[in-house]
Amino acid sequence: MPTRRSPKKKKHKIKSPGFAGWAIIFLSVFIVVFVVSIFTPRSDVSVSKTTPEVIRIQLLNGCGIKGAAEEMARAFMESSSEVFFDVIDKANAKVYNFEKTLILDRKGNPINAGSFSSAAVFVAGLLKSGPEQLVIQKLADNLLDIDVTVIIGADYKSAMNGLLSEVQ
Repeated sequence: MPTRRSPKKKKHKIKSPGFAGWAIIFLSVFIVVFVVSIFTPRSDVSVSKTTPEVIRIQLLNGCGIKGAAEEMARAFMESSSEVFFDVIDKANAKVYNFEKTLILDRKGNPINAGSFSSAAVFVAGLLKSGPEQLVIQKLADNLLDIDVTVIIGADYKSAMNGLLSEVQ
């Protein structure tokens, strides 16, 4: 007797959506994201002009007066309660003919290229320095992570008075 075969069930093959299907899916997702982004509230990004907590500073004696860098380092460390000054280097400048104390901004403003960092502006304010005494001079290899270099000039007594007035 012949055996009876059970009827085969038809398998439904799922077709790939193809290019047109994927394009519709992509556009649908894009439209949903776009509509959601329109109705979500935006938060304004603002750059705060805050003073950094730690300023890594290098002092170079450019006036030739013995002990000027050491005296200024002491004054920096005693000066501000807002900021901790980490004096990481005290040395002599290559020349001793600086008339005015010069502040070199070693990093610049990371947000607004070409403008001074808040650390350099803060140091210049403490030393009562004018804008002509503030210069951006980034270091190619800033291994010590210096924020500001102060080259002490012949006017260092008045700069020290500005620093020490912050203590009182």
